[in-house]
This record gives sequence, structure tokens and C-alpha cells, in this order.
Amino acid sequence: MKFTNEFFSPTSTDPADDLVQLVDSNSLENVNYQKVTHWYHGANPVAMTDALCDGIIYRKRKNDYYALTSFLAGKPVNIELFGAKGDCTTDDTQAFLKAADFVNRMYDFVSVNPGNPMEQYSLEMLSITLAGNSPVGYKITDTILFKKPVNFTVDKIFYRGPSDKTALIFQNSFKNTITTNISGIPGTNVSSDNYIGILLQGSQHCKMYLGASFFTKGIVCDANDSPGLFPGFAWNEIQLKSMQSNLDAFVIRNTNKGWANANRVIGGEFGSFTGLLDANTVTRRRTFVKFEKDSISDGCNSWLFMNQAFEWGLDIEPWETLCFDFSAAPCFGISILEPRIEIKKGERIGIFHRGSEFNFTSNQIHYLTYFTDQNGIKYIGEKPFVLLDVDLSRDIKANGSDSHFYVKNMEPFNEFSGLFPNADYDNQFCQVFKINDHNTNVWVQWHRYPQFVLFDENRNMITDSTLLQAQIDLLDYRPQDYWIAPGITSGVKIIKIGAEDDGDYVNNMSFIPQAKYVGIIQRPYENSRLKVMINRADRGKIEKVKFLEVPEETYSTLDDLSASAMVGFNFSTGEKFYNFNTHKTSVVKESGVGSALPGYTVDAVAGSRMFTVKTGDIDKLSPGTIFYINAAGTVRFKIAAKTGNVITGTIPSHITVNDAAITFPICTYDIY
Repeated sequence: MKFTNEFFSPTSTDPADDLVQLVDSNSLENVNYQKVTHWYHGANPVAMTDALCDGIIYRKRKNDYYALTSFLAGKPVNIELFGAKGDCTTDDTQAFLKAADFVNRMYDFVSVNPGNPMEQYSLEMLSITLAGNSPVGYKITDTILFKKPVNFTVDKIFYRGPSDKTALIFQNSFKNTITTNISGIPGTNVSSDNYIGILLQGSQHCKMYLGASFFTKGIVCDANDSPGLFPGFAWNEIQLKSMQSNLDAFVIRNTNKGWANANRVIGGEFGSFTGLLDANTVTRRRTFVKFEKDSISDGCNSWLFMNQAFEWGLDIEPWETLCFDFSAAPCFGISILEPRIEIKKGERIGIFHRGSEFNFTSNQIHYLTYFTDQNGIKYIGEKPFVLLDVDLSRDIKANGSDSHFYVKNMEPFNEFSGLFPNADYDNQFCQVFKINDHNTNVWVQWHRYPQFVLFDENRNMITDSTLLQAQIDLLDYRPQDYWIAPGITSGVKIIKIGAEDDGDYVNNMSFIPQAKYVGIIQRPYENSRLKVMINRADRGKIEKVKFLEVPEETYSTLDDLSASAMVGFNFSTGEKFYNFNTHKTSVVKESGVGSALPGYTVDAVAGSRMFTVKTGDIDKLSPGTIFYINAAGTVRFKIAAKTGNVITGTIPSHITVNDAAITFPICTYDIY
């Protein structure tokens, strides 16, 4: 038999038989070619042209066209027919690009009866099967994009291209089988979110057996309603192979109104072993299953994860052993069944980050540690030992103008002088923890503009920049965003992250040996919150303490409630204030303001709850403040809300007044 390149050469003298038997010039396998006049399928006949000849599946010989008979019969096409060597060292990129080009020129549908409009509901997408038989694998150095459905059973692919590109992209899969395993370069730069092993964009009713290692994101399932893409990712069965040293191993992504529903993910070996990641390029924590979503996309639901296996090494600490991150997408009906975890050190088993509700079942693990519970996450079994769980919006005392605050159960912090029991400065508040074991990890969920300070064994603030930088290096998430901020005095240095308008962060950190105390700082923004946690097994290694010895359930001050510094504050019966000058506690007997608020007049209409403030500083008035109209006796009103210069009372005005003076009663209190 002749080689294909000889038979189809311009100078060939062989007879133009309708059916020829040849040896493929690339794969050296026996192949048959059949003379054809139409392209591919009789259900949708397209006359053959030179443009339809790819030179591999369809070939032209003089004025005749031939097609590979195994392709016409629907049998797998060997990737080596396109020129791949499969020796794992030769660059086979061009062969894969040629195969993808052929797939991408396929037409979409076959209809049983094109004349019947009802048949559009039974249309089936066409697809071909590409196979690879190499026992050692194929090397590629560029992105391979399949725009049309393809059955892809090419295992052992090595991607050795740039570390900011995707290796394999499969779009519009429909009832396909995709079996492949791709490996990036161990130890390469994994900082780019575009360094993806396998990107699946739009898929339905498919069976996939996938593995991807050494990428920033191993496998991404993308539901994306962009032109040319099926918008959903649904009803697929995915079996995972090895997933080694990916930062985000399995990602479900909803973008541009895409939707991803009703998929089952089985198995998979998630691991991280010594030396397989370049620590210098790791900029965030690892997640094993991650949901990503833009603001306009539909939600995810009905994902089932079964029997994933987790093992980790000591290459980059601290890593999370088991992490499902639903923080970026509302997800419902998520089930995680019987993960298998090899525990190598301590009792640190796993972490679930912020996100949606999910169901978790495990006969191996009866409790999980390091769990957070924000945004609907459910604790499974025992809760972790929560050191601090403070809703600052609930225990904040403000004077209405946002210039002065008091916060219950927390220590005031001054950038000028460190911890200081007064609210008369830029308001920040601090919770102090004693570090008995500096190797213990603390989890902190911050709300806007995270900051913290370190103290030595004598409770002096640590200001050595080298030590503070060493502390920054122990942070597990976005340490490049942290910096050291000096105070006005040399005795204050603060570690800060991000910008003032940034949202929530969650960080895990251990401490430098010189740090014996840590102060977690929070500014009292609206709806502020702060959560500090340690593993239940680490109880006692870090403990909550107070430097200033503020009595429980009290606000710390340097003044009595009647001092001028209290102007603009309103006080409720039963509130307590601890005075650091006198070391005594004041308890409010009757609600009111601390100091007089003179010069206020209002307009009001009888029967209305709306009072228009004509004179006086509206910013000094806060919800809860009590007042009465001087011209109408001592009927007391309480401010329920304010908008602009209009305050709303809890009861309507009983008279109509214009430019009437109002009085704010002075609170009464006892001192103990």
C-alpha cells in the first residue's frame, strides 16, 4: 500500500478509485479513503469544495474529493493523523490546532424531518470523536479551542506554554464524552487567573473524566450567555482525576447571565505536595471547589459532590485542607457527600468559607474546624471556639455627627498614642488577644479597612519594621496589599490592608515569636462587625484579654456624662460608662442627653410625626434622642428617624407650631 502523501500528491499516477487503502504518512496506521461529492452527512448535503478540504479528513486529488471512511462511519479519529507525534517531547500544538480547526467548521444540527417545524425540538448537535493512543503523552504550547461539540479522548497532555493562558477550551458540548488529563509546569508562576487547565464553556448532558494539575485554576465550568456560547452548564456528570497543586482546583463560574444547574461531580484527588508550587507566586489561599459569579448572572443550584479525596503537604503554610468557597455566588441545593481526608498533622481538618447554604455528610469526619458562618453557611457538628463575635452596629454610641464614638466591650485605639480610653480622636476600637503559642493560627473576618497592632511581653507596641514585615509574610491572603502605617508618634505602627472602602476580608495568620499580644482594630462603620476565631483544639493557646480593665458591658470614658465632651450623645436607661479618671461607673437612671443642646427650633403640624428643624446642628441629633416642644408643655417625643433636616417622632405632634424652641432633657445617672 502507498502512503497517503504519495497517493494525494499532485504527481500521483495511481488510478482514481472510488475506495482506496493507504498507510497514513503521520500515524503509519492503515486508513481508507472514499470518493465523495458531498460533505459529511446526507441529512444535510453540502457540495464539496476546495474550502471544505482540510487536507487530512477530506483530501482533494486532481478534480476528485476523498473523505476518511472511519470519519464517515462515526469512528474515532486519531489525533496523530493531524501530525501529532505523541512522544511527550515534540511540540504537537499544530496538530491539535488542525484538529480543532476541523471540528470548528462542522455544522450544528441534523433534523429528522427538516420540513416539519416541530422537529426543531429534537435537533441533535453533530460531533466527531478525537482520540489519542500515545502511551507517554502529547506536548502543547498554546491554547487549543474547540468551538463545536467534540468527543475528546486524548489523555496525558502536557501544557508547556505561557502561564497566563488557558490550555484547553471546550465550548458548546452537547451529549459529548470528554476524557483528558492535562499538566502544567510544576513550580511555575500561578498568579494569573487566566492560567487554566481545562475551561468548559456551555455544556449539557455530557460525561466528562477530567484531571488538571499545576494551574492557577485546574478546571473551570463556565456558564456564559455570550454570542456563540450555549448559556448554561447543566445536567452533566463529571468524574475527576488527579488535581494537584492548583490554587482553585474546581471552579463553577457564572458570567453574563449564565446559569449552572444540576451537575454531579464524582471523585477526584486534591493534593498539594512539597515543592510543587512556587511560593513566590502564590498570592491567595487555595480553594478546592469555588463559585464565581458576576452581579447580573443567574444562580447555581443542585450541584452534588461525592467522594473527593484530600491530602496536603508542607510546601506552603498554612493551607486549607478542605475548602468550598461559595462567597461570590448565591448557590442552593449544594450537597457534599463523604469526602475522604488524609490527616497529616494536628487536628486541622478543613475550612468552609463564606457563602451559601449546603448539605454536608461524612462518616469519616464528625466535626470540622475553622468554620465561619457568614451569609448562611451552616456549622456541621461542633462549632469552633469563637473568641470574638461582635456586631459593632449594635453596641456603638455616637453623637450623630460621626466625629465621636463609644463602643461597648472594646478598647479605644488612637493612632497617635496607641490604646487610650477616650473617644475624642479618629475613632478606632480594638480587641486584644494574648498569644500563648505563636504558632497558633487565628482567623479574622474584618469589615472594611482591616488593621492590627502587635505588642511585646511588656505590652509595648512593636514598631520594628523588620518584625512587622515578618508578620505580614505570615498572612495567608493578599499579603501584597498590606503595609506598615506609622502613627504621629514613634510609639505607634499599624499593619493595614486595602482601601477604606474595601469590603470584607477573611485572613488566617500565625504570629512572629516576639508578638505576645495582638490588637485587632475596627473602625465603627455602619453595620460593622468583627469575628476572631481559633480552632477548638487550640483553645488556651490564644486568649481574649483586656489592657484597660474596662468592666463588662460598659463604655470607657474620661469624663462624667454631664461633661461638654458628651454634647450630642443620647443615653438610654440602664447604660453604663466607666470613667478612667475616677475609676467609677455611671449608670443612666433616666434617658436623655449628656449635655445641653441649645438653639434648636422646629416647625410641626398637629397630627403629623414630621418635625422640620429650622435652627440647630442637625448632625447632633440621633435616633433615640428625646425632646419636647417648649410652647406645648412636656409631652416627650423620641426621634425614630431623620432625613435631611426632618426628624420623625415616635408619636405625632399634638399642636401646630412655627419656629418653636425645643428642649432635650438632660439624662440622670448614679455613680458607683
